[in-house]
Amino acid sequence: MPHSPVSEYGRQKARTESALNDYMARGAPVGILRLAKVVSPHMALLQRWVADLAKGMPISAFTDMTLAPAGIASVTSAISALLSERSSGIFQLTGPRDVSYADVGHFLTAKLGVERSLVQAASARAVGLPVGATPLHTTLDSSALRHRFGIEVPDVWQVIESVTGSDVGQSRTMQNAG
Repeated sequence: MPHSPVSEYGRQKARTESALNDYMARGAPVGILRLAKVVSPHMALLQRWVADLAKGMPISAFTDMTLAPAGIASVTSAISALLSERSSGIFQLTGPRDVSYADVGHFLTAKLGVERSLVQAASARAVGLPVGATPLHTTLDSSALRHRFGIEVPDVWQVIESVTGSDVGQSRTMQNAG
């Protein structure tokens, strides 16, 4: 599929990938790992949302911006597998489906046991995010990593829970203690 980047970041990625493809065509052991949204327990946005929601404070979440998150553990497993086998080719890793940032906010309200109305709908386009920042789909075909190495990103809610699970529990306990 031809590249069609819509941002400077995308154009830089496309140029880099094109150069790496040239090396691969000449037999170099080059592996490219394409990722969408990588989440970790230290992701500031999720930490802030959990803290604010636990205090009963509203959060603003985009309804028109999606993610198909992969946890940092899945990403490091993929990198390790590709490096250890000196794998050549293009590999992709994302979660299996897209959800909006507002969906993530609602998931967190349910986990924290707080009012769903604390998630205030916002539009990424309305706040002026650049063209390309709000793709309709962020999932990529991750089947090559699944078939070759058995690496598969769990469902989005398992990923979000894995990176917020202990924080959510601690925040709820602290809220109840206060």
